[in-house]
This record gives sequence, structure tokens and C-alpha cells, in this order.
Amino acid sequence: MFLLFAFVGLFVAGFYSINHVQVESTYLLEEQNIVEKNGQYYLLIDDRELILSKNFYEKIQLEKYNEYKINYVYNRLINNDGEVVKLKRYGEQPWGK
Repeated sequence: MFLLFAFVGLFVAGFYSINHVQVESTYLLEEQNIVEKNGQYYLLIDDRELILSKNFYEKIQLEKYNEYKINYVYNRLINNDGEVVKLKRYGEQPWGK
């Protein structure tokens, strides 16, 4: 019985993880790409509403730069919404400006 539960658990975990998608690309951002709802920031790109942490929100300086390299994750099983996991200004060196 234990082996059956373990097998089913591994199958469900594997099915969930193969539907987990990570996207990394460069985007031109504008004011309408960023929205705030109930104190949480969201980035609207690729027809997705991505959770944007306050730290990443504060990194975006649209008055100076509008091109950003963004890495986000989402799961196709859960309504295609996801979370921004990496954001930096396009061309920014790893050590900063």
C-alpha cells in the first residue's frame, strides 16, 4: 500500500513539474505594464499577470530605462499566472551600472 501511495505521489509531482514553465526574455515596459491591486504589484506581459515583488518594482525606472531582461515562472495547470523571479535593466552588468 505504501508503494502505491509513493508511486501516485511521484506521478502527481512529476505531472505538476512538467507543466512548470520558466521564461526569460527582454521586454520593453511601459506604465500600463505595471498595475497595483490590494497593495500587490503585478507585471502584465505575454498575456499573463505576474506577481512583482516590491524589490523588483523599485528596480524599474521607466523614466530612464524601458528595456528589461525578465525571468518569470508559471504553471500551465494554474491559470497561466506566475511570478517574476529575476529582473534587471537590459545591458546592466552583474555588478551594477
